[in-house]
Amino acid sequence: MSSVPNPSFDAGEAALQAGDYDRAIAQFNGVCETELDENLVTRAQQALIVAYCRCGRAEDAIALCHDLVQISTGKTWATKALEDLIQRYPEANTRSLIAKKAAPKTRRRKPPLEKRPIRPDTPNIAQSLVPSADTAPQEAAPTVFVPGRLWRNADRATKWKRLKAPKLWKLWALQILSAIALFWVVRLSLEGFMLGVNTLLESLPFLQPIPFFYRSLGYSPIWVLILCAIASPWILDLLLKQCYGVQPFSIPKLAAQFPEASKVVQKMTRQKKMPFPKLRLLPTNAPICFVYGNLPRTARLVLSEGLLEQLEDEELAVLIATQIAQIIHRDFIWMSGAMTFLQLPFTLYWYIANWGEKLRARSPQKPSWAFLSPLFYETSTILASLLYAAYWLWRLPLLWFSRQRLYYSDRLAAEYMGNPNALSRALLKTAIGMASEIHQQHRTSALLEGFDLLMPVGHRQALSLGSMPHKTPFSEVLTWECTNPYRHWLALANSHPLIGDRVYLLNRYANYWGLPPEIDLPTIVPPARSLKEKTIKLKNSYQALPILQSAFLSALFFGLLFRGIFWLAGILNDLVVSRWVGGSGVIWMYNANNIAIAQSCILFAFSLSIIVWINGYFPNIRISQKRNEPRLQDLLSDPKAVPPKSFGIRLTGKLIGRERIRNGVLQDLMLQTETGTIKLHFFTKLGPFCNLFWGLQTPLFWIRRWFRWRQLETFLDRYIPLYPRPDELCDREVTVTGWFRRGSTPWIDVDTLSTADKQIVRSGYPVWVTGLAIVAAIWGAVLMWRA
Repeated sequence: MSSVPNPSFDAGEAALQAGDYDRAIAQFNGVCETELDENLVTRAQQALIVAYCRCGRAEDAIALCHDLVQISTGKTWATKALEDLIQRYPEANTRSLIAKKAAPKTRRRKPPLEKRPIRPDTPNIAQSLVPSADTAPQEAAPTVFVPGRLWRNADRATKWKRLKAPKLWKLWALQILSAIALFWVVRLSLEGFMLGVNTLLESLPFLQPIPFFYRSLGYSPIWVLILCAIASPWILDLLLKQCYGVQPFSIPKLAAQFPEASKVVQKMTRQKKMPFPKLRLLPTNAPICFVYGNLPRTARLVLSEGLLEQLEDEELAVLIATQIAQIIHRDFIWMSGAMTFLQLPFTLYWYIANWGEKLRARSPQKPSWAFLSPLFYETSTILASLLYAAYWLWRLPLLWFSRQRLYYSDRLAAEYMGNPNALSRALLKTAIGMASEIHQQHRTSALLEGFDLLMPVGHRQALSLGSMPHKTPFSEVLTWECTNPYRHWLALANSHPLIGDRVYLLNRYANYWGLPPEIDLPTIVPPARSLKEKTIKLKNSYQALPILQSAFLSALFFGLLFRGIFWLAGILNDLVVSRWVGGSGVIWMYNANNIAIAQSCILFAFSLSIIVWINGYFPNIRISQKRNEPRLQDLLSDPKAVPPKSFGIRLTGKLIGRERIRNGVLQDLMLQTETGTIKLHFFTKLGPFCNLFWGLQTPLFWIRRWFRWRQLETFLDRYIPLYPRPDELCDREVTVTGWFRRGSTPWIDVDTLSTADKQIVRSGYPVWVTGLAIVAAIWGAVLMWRA
């Protein structure tokens, strides 16, 4: 029995940090003897080794490692710890072996770790205290392998049945629909942009509209898309080499470290009588894996150094199998062409932003350029932001296809390998690696965002999930992604399926083959199927969707309903009332322009919906003790949370994200806290458009100083954002207050950003939404008047 009445790992950890090693050893020994949680026992054993070494009992630490090495579950980390201890304390190792031989042979109770094999994630060194000349040898502790996160490493199937063949015609139909939708979105957006430019030029003096901009694009976007699809392997080869330093890789080099992964590439392609894809290696720490090409014989499989470092052989093998599955399904052809087309606006956005930053940096060195600095800054910011907006707009038609094709590739890879649990671990480790890369870079890299649609996991969904403390069970934070009835609606703008959905399906495959799942997840809530269920869900959608989306759906329904009521009132007035009473007062409702009246009704309904819901969507921020510095895992664990059911919170952490022109509309702002990282949404009182004109503050400041107009000064203080820009506070400790929203990607609508030196940046999101409602109402009244 334990000598400690109530042993606790936390108490032992606190004693270890305080230097009370005897108490820490007693607590950890008690946990090892009485605790039933396998993960906690393993952590206690690892901490016990550290405590033994720090208090000069190296032979006890070595003896414990010898015992753990005999257990299959301890070999991975205990073997490394034992090798390090033997190298540091050879004499203690000898004494330990002599004592072990002299000790009577007694049956030693094995710890409960042997029930389920657990292997650590990555070989991170947790404790490394090298003795120096000024430090006594007994104070030194070895480099003991203490893992970050423990995995079950659930078994793989040895014999398994084939799954029911999926209906691939649905995947091909989605490709055709997404191609048609992309064509129309590109054509209409470009024609609208050209018409807007000409309208602006006509309103300005001394300028003439561009005649070419009045022409219709016709089928030109189709030919551009076809050209991108044909040339995709060579264009993306050039782009990856010039911008990201991709290098050639080979199957023999892969086989040297990952034999199973190399065999998968060879066997799957041989079975389908396809040539091997050409391997490429990206020199980045981010875990990246994707495939592109226009035919199977021109396919390229891209891996990253970070992926090879963070995944085990079986995990890398099954992840590669998902990419080979995309070649087998031929869905990679259309996605490669679309991705090549999307690189046009994204790469231009990135290069223009870099060009603008270089000009901005050179202007102080050349005083003659000083007056042009705001002009260069604003021009490059507007151009870069427009190109970034085009990238996000043009990727929207591809999102549904991008999400669905991953379900097909996951299914084929799990069926081929018989190892769905390894794929679950690979997806989660990829999310952890992406979040770690964002933390190290302090921003979202161009590679992660520009090639997002090709990757197995999206960087946005990985941000919070992969950044939480290692002690956080995935089963808690993934519950929302399995049970929330509106999760799929809230994920419509996502490029990847919910990780909880994918892991749940992989668990189903594991259960079908009689395997224990890697992560225990609750039973999934199926989507509404009957017409009644869909109607009820649509009726209550305003309680689940963000305010602008809810207002848009409400405007469509009530706007068209009101237009129908007015139309019927006009008909009844014309057919019934006018026969008995001379003249009519509402006949215009029937004879008026139907399109204009319908548009005005929709705008009125949109405005009214926002006015009714805005107070509930932005409640008064009252920071209670529970909402002051909450843990991210606690915020994410509520399975019923939706964006409208928000509450005010206060979080302190490091602000990270891109700076200046690369972050023109503040699209890349994140808060890195001790318990994880969360996305931030920041809008000024004039909305995201005002973020583009932050560089005009300096000339506006001089105008206010010269003229001293009280009205102008009041307007500038209220509506034009003042320094500093939020992204100028990046890499600094800030305190954020705002409204927490739980969606497929959790975020905070920022109210204020404050620093330790009392700098405060206020957002104006509620004012911006209210202004939208007012503008919509005025616009609707104008349309109604003209009708």
